Amino acid sequence: VVSVESSLQKQEQDFKAGQSEVVLQVQRLAKNLVTLNCQLDNLKNNGSEKTCCPIDWLEHESSCYWFSQSDKSWPEADQNCQLQNSHLVVVTSLEEQKFIEKHKRSVPSWMGLTDQNGPWRWVDGTDYERGFTYWSSNQPDDWTGHGLGGGEDCAHFSYSGRWNDDVCQRPYHWICEIELGKTS
Repeated sequence: VVSVESSLQKQEQDFKAGQSEVVLQVQRLAKNLVTLNCQLDNLKNNGSEKTCCPIDWLEHESSCYWFSQSDKSWPEADQNCQLQNSHLVVVTSLEEQKFIEKHKRSVPSWMGLTDQNGPWRWVDGTDYERGFTYWSSNQPDDWTGHGLGGGEDCAHFSYSGRWNDDVCQRPYHWICEIELGKTS
């Protein structure tokens, strides 16, 4: 009886684990179905009006965001976003900052902010001087003690989500952004 009871408990645990996996797969399929239906609508109107984000991109307000799963230098990350008809993320509000923090996990990630050619500027031309900032304390500092040559000319989200300047050649994850109406 004890052996049968133990066997039944094991089967019940296996069933519950399998059930959880099925639920996750159904949720993923539902999300993909919504995206595919949206893309089908885009095709029906000959792409004249984009109303959804590409597959594997997240929508927030009027933008779509893509979070990398690998590391690249800032110039390589910038080029990767451009190849996806987007740009490195430009943060314009605390709400957007919190959305990014929630989805980037706690890994350093490049954003579209640099002072490589003079003053700090956003890659899409957004006004840096009058815009939102979220620098860590005492940042940006253009630190040269890292031994890699030069200063720190590219901005990234640190582990905490606060902004930091770093050497542009350092490999980090990155985040691409595109306005919802401009997806292709």
